[in-house]
Amino acid sequence: MKTQRAADIVVGCLVGLLGIFVLLASTWISVAGVHRLSPRTFPYTVGVLLLICGAALALKARTLREEGPALAWPDGPGIRTIAATLGFVASYIALMDRLGLPLATFLYLTLATWYLNRSKWLTAVVTGLISGGISYYLFIRVLGLSFPAGFLFE
Repeated sequence: MKTQRAADIVVGCLVGLLGIFVLLASTWISVAGVHRLSPRTFPYTVGVLLLICGAALALKARTLREEGPALAWPDGPGIRTIAATLGFVASYIALMDRLGLPLATFLYLTLATWYLNRSKWLTAVVTGLISGGISYYLFIRVLGLSFPAGFLFE
C-alpha cells in the first residue's frame, strides 16, 4: 500500500538526487570573462538547497512512527495536469535560449497560472508580466548573471 510516509521518503530521495545532479552540472559551466557573480552561483545555490530539502524531507519521513494516510493514484484529469505541467517546464527550458529569460518566464508563468489555477487570463498575464520583469531586473541587471536577455532586451 502506498502511504504518505513512503511517498515522502521517495520524493525526498529524488529531490536530493536532483540536487546532486544540479551541483555536478554547475561545475561544468564555463566561466569566461569577468562577472560580478560567477554563472555557477545560481545553479550551485539551487543544487545545495535541493539537496538539503530533499534530505530533510526523507529523514523526517523516515523517523515518523506511523505510516500516514493511504494515497490514491491520479485519475485521468490528474495525469493530464501532470503531463501539461511537465510540458510547460520542458517548453520553458527549450525556449529560454531563443526568447531570453524574461519572455520565456512570462510565457511559462502565464500559461501555467491560467492552466493550473483556472484563473482569468488577465490574472495570468499580470502574474507573467511581473515575474518576467522581476527575473530580468534581478538576475540580469542587478546580479549580472549570464542568462540570455532575449531579443526584447538586447
